[in-house]
This record gives sequence, C-alpha cells and structure tokens, in this order.
Amino acid sequence: MLKILLSLGICAGVLSAQEVPPLDGPAPAPKLWRASITALAVANVMDVHSSWGKHELNSTLSGPSGNFGKEGALIKLGFQGGLIGLEYLVTRGHPTRKLYRALSVINFGASAAIGATAIHNYTIPQVR
Repeated sequence: MLKILLSLGICAGVLSAQEVPPLDGPAPAPKLWRASITALAVANVMDVHSSWGKHELNSTLSGPSGNFGKEGALIKLGFQGGLIGLEYLVTRGHPTRKLYRALSVINFGASAAIGATAIHNYTIPQVR
C-alpha cells in the first residue's frame, strides 16, 4: 500500500511538472484604442467649440434660450465620459486585440461624424 501511494505521489509530481504556468503577462497593448478615445475627445471638444452660443436644433442640448451653452456641453461631456467608462470596463474584463480593434473602429467612426458636424457648425453664423 505504501509503495502504491509513493508511486502515485511521484506520478502526480511528474504530471504537475508538465503543466504550463498561466500567463501573467500584460494584456495586449491598447494603443489604437487609446488613440481612438483621444480622437473622439478632440472631435467632441471641436463640436462644443463650434456650437457654443449658436442656435441648437437638438432640444436636449439646447439651453433655456434655445442656444447651445453650458447645459449642452455638460450633457455632451457626460455622454462621452459614460462611453469611455463603459468601454474601459468592457476592455478590462476582456482585453483582446479583436475587442480593442472593434471599439477603435467605432470610436474613429464616431469621431469622423462628430468632426464633420463641427466643421459644418463653423460655417453657421453665431446668433447675436
């Protein structure tokens, strides 16, 4: 009986030596995702700057006078902060290159749309 237990212990030791240790290295570098977050932030800042004091068609973003102001800017800031926070939580749980790339494409697309809106807003005269 002792020989069997000793043999099982040796076999278990040999088998455990064959196990590959889990990788504790860093997650894939999210550089593209960070760049897309930066592009999204810059596009939103451009949009806020180009809309400030002008008549706002979106009633959610317009102030009491119907113009874009601090209320609209705070709402836009809240939406962007919520989006970045949500993306951070999702990527923290599943840090894969595929997820980072998908979120980067979404962020760059949104940046392009918001940037185009900001460029259009610069052509509209400000309400006096």
